Amino acid sequence: MLSADLLTEHRERIERSPDLRALLATLARRVAPLRAACPAPPAHKALLSVDGGVCGEHGIPLAFDPFRADAHRCPECGRAHTGERHARAWAKHQHLWLAERGGDFAALAAFADDEDAARRAAGILDAYGERYLELPNEDNVLGPSRLFFSTYLDSVWLASFLTAAQLLRETGRLEDATAEAVSRVADEAANLIGEFDEGFSNRQTWHAAALAAVAVWFEDEELATRAIEGETGLLAHLARGFGPDGMWYEGENYHLFALRGLLTGLRWARLAGVDALEDDVLAARLLAALRAPALTALPDFTFPARKDSRFGVSLAQPMYLELWEVGLGLLRERGRDEDALADWLAALYAAPAPRAQTFESYLHEAHLPADGPTRSRADLGWWALLDMPASLDGDAAGWRPGSVLLESQGLPILRRGAGPDARYASLECGPFGGGHGHPDRLHLTLFAGGVHRLPDPGTGSYVARDLFWYRSTLAHNAPRLDGAAQPEADAQCEAFAVEGDWAWARGRWAAVERTLVSAPDYLLDRVEVAGETEHLVELPWHFLDATALDAMEVTAPGRWEPAALEGAAAEFVDEVERFVPETEDARAPLRLAGPGLDVAMRFDGELLRARAPGLPGRGERPRFYLARARGRAVRIETVLGFAGPVELQPAGPTTAVHVAGRTDHHQPASDGWIVETAGGTVRLGGVRPPAKAFTPLFRKDRPLEVEGEAAWVAAPPALDGTLDGFDCGAPLRLDHEDQYRRSELPYEGPETFSAVACVNWSAGVLYLAVEVAKPELVLRPHDAPPLLLDNEPDDIHGDGLQLYLAEPGEGGAVAGLVVTPDPASDAVRARPVAGTAGDRIAAAGAWRETGGGYVVTLALTLPDDWPLEHGMALPFDLIVNEMRPGRQRRAGQLVWSGGSGWVWLRGDRQPRERFGLLRLG
Repeated sequence: MLSADLLTEHRERIERSPDLRALLATLARRVAPLRAACPAPPAHKALLSVDGGVCGEHGIPLAFDPFRADAHRCPECGRAHTGERHARAWAKHQHLWLAERGGDFAALAAFADDEDAARRAAGILDAYGERYLELPNEDNVLGPSRLFFSTYLDSVWLASFLTAAQLLRETGRLEDATAEAVSRVADEAANLIGEFDEGFSNRQTWHAAALAAVAVWFEDEELATRAIEGETGLLAHLARGFGPDGMWYEGENYHLFALRGLLTGLRWARLAGVDALEDDVLAARLLAALRAPALTALPDFTFPARKDSRFGVSLAQPMYLELWEVGLGLLRERGRDEDALADWLAALYAAPAPRAQTFESYLHEAHLPADGPTRSRADLGWWALLDMPASLDGDAAGWRPGSVLLESQGLPILRRGAGPDARYASLECGPFGGGHGHPDRLHLTLFAGGVHRLPDPGTGSYVARDLFWYRSTLAHNAPRLDGAAQPEADAQCEAFAVEGDWAWARGRWAAVERTLVSAPDYLLDRVEVAGETEHLVELPWHFLDATALDAMEVTAPGRWEPAALEGAAAEFVDEVERFVPETEDARAPLRLAGPGLDVAMRFDGELLRARAPGLPGRGERPRFYLARARGRAVRIETVLGFAGPVELQPAGPTTAVHVAGRTDHHQPASDGWIVETAGGTVRLGGVRPPAKAFTPLFRKDRPLEVEGEAAWVAAPPALDGTLDGFDCGAPLRLDHEDQYRRSELPYEGPETFSAVACVNWSAGVLYLAVEVAKPELVLRPHDAPPLLLDNEPDDIHGDGLQLYLAEPGEGGAVAGLVVTPDPASDAVRARPVAGTAGDRIAAAGAWRETGGGYVVTLALTLPDDWPLEHGMALPFDLIVNEMRPGRQRRAGQLVWSGGSGWVWLRGDRQPRERFGLLRLG
């Protein structure tokens, strides 16, 4: 990542810097165990599965030890786990770790003239020159890959791999045979990465960075232009992937990952002759991207687990420290200083050292404990050695973030105080957040008194069943309507202001308005729903405490009795109880109290409590509370006190809060919020006009605008796996490349895989016949053992169909079915697609094998309230899955509505907006 001239300059820089010399010494200590014998690359491709790399008893990831390929220890019980699934889960981290060690050895060779290290680095490069092309590009989860199961991991790996090769080449230590091995790997990796353009994605930043590295390696100007300046290249991601407030649209976790990929790519871009930071606009955007996660950080220096983020991850982890070190170094190198970043870094280095964690893009500390009470600049990796400033002059005491609104995220943060005991409250407004977004608009996060009291749980494992809990509204401190999870919709931050010791914010989602007022010693929360339609309004409260699982208890007089909870995510909830107060006044205040927190709540409804999964990976089932009210006008008002008991007395639009011997009177105003206190009137303005949410530019495959016909039949067809009785005068054909969603291999043509369908109808029933041309069938038995690959239904990984219907008109119900032939009989199995009305459709039929494929015939009986009529345009889609022998995951699928694209991550889902139209004749 440095040219020969820059290497000479950098050696001198390291020699003058005690911090850089200490980091170079750290690299030498880390690789010392590998000098005697460096592990060979794993002989197998990594696999993503439910049970691989996880302790079956405790459900937590197994510890990664790069020196133990045969046994993998559970951190909880110490038991060593063995087997192919665990070995292939371990292989993911091992491939990445070895590439990093190649970077360590190459850096030592370049900056310490360590010839043995040069030989070790070359040995890793040679080993992958042999191994890379041996591993299969198949059964992937997200994009083509040989070493892994997703393309982005190949990109992360390749960036380290080529760094080692480049450093050796520029110091004259790369033999011709090793250079040829590197070129073979780089060429194949570039082909895989280059064909899988993900548009605007955190992963695409890494794809672009890896392609920029390949361009530098081969001195390929055309590839460099595409990777750096192309439509989805590095500069486009910097300019349009990060919002005007600097935050990546998918939240902090993916912001930090995308930022690392971007900074990695900018280094390669500079070697290719493009210095993005010479542009004032791009430099300002990078500065904003570096500052954004510092502005949203919790008082304990963890980032909030918004959207699909991991919970409780410290920003003082070396992987994140490197981001600000490298970013600050790149900016200073171009005369663009930023004192606030230096102060932020100093504060992180002064914070208690977090335990070492394993990350896909940072494995430098694998199997090594974190030493010392705090982190230091010597704890980082070879990347920091290349770019961080020679010294850091920040002042930890100078980092004092205040209340702030991140406008493109729609995230108001109300802070009070400084240090680990500071108070932090935020309101989740803004855009949904793409594929990693959660249905949690107007979620309230609270950190106070050193405790993360109202957390966002984020997300744990993507392949565990509890993923669906953490992606539910009920798992958040967010309102839901009518028992359903919030739809994928945006919210608006309508007001934000700070006035001395006071601050406030107001957000709106659908018919729900939530107001948050931060006072010196309490927080007032008001949730309101008003309109012509009656709604069931539910507001969950997930209280945490550092000392007890169920610290918050209702102190109001009354009793608990058994109750039930229905609707979205109810499957994860048990021990549901309803509070029955002694007083007859349903609006009497409910009091909850726990260590350091007192809560008073008023609403016209009922309070429930239940148990559900706690924070990801902890195996606990703490209680949460649920305020529930029904009506056309609902208000749930809560005050959270931090300095003793609080009382709440609403009277019309005015709310009286009694705390610490005084009374504050709150009321909304046309231009904001007014608080009458003993010391005077506090006026909080900041009402904002409707804002257009920041949306990055996406490239999406476009569905075809297709229409088909369904003929009326007086008598039902035979439904015996033949076309007997069907009117096939208007067939639906699936035989074009632009109807094929592929995985690793492209469409081979209609002779190998195609389908033709005919749809008939009579009163309340659709009749469907699908004839599939496919020489070799791969059918999944209905009683086959579970694949345990992920959360997707196993039925999609076999030859079969996916059917979708929707009621005409906006907002009509959608029904989906997965239909699979039984290899042991002529029966078919129709399974409803989760989250659709497929369970309301009765499906019956049969299938039959033909000489070159199979035929499925079905009768779909619709509910009585879903009539079929002549001339109706029925939203409809048909998908035919393709499985091939020897694979674990499907190879592709034909989609009647078309649009081509990739099959990965689609599961059994098909968005309604992609359906075609079926006209009933």
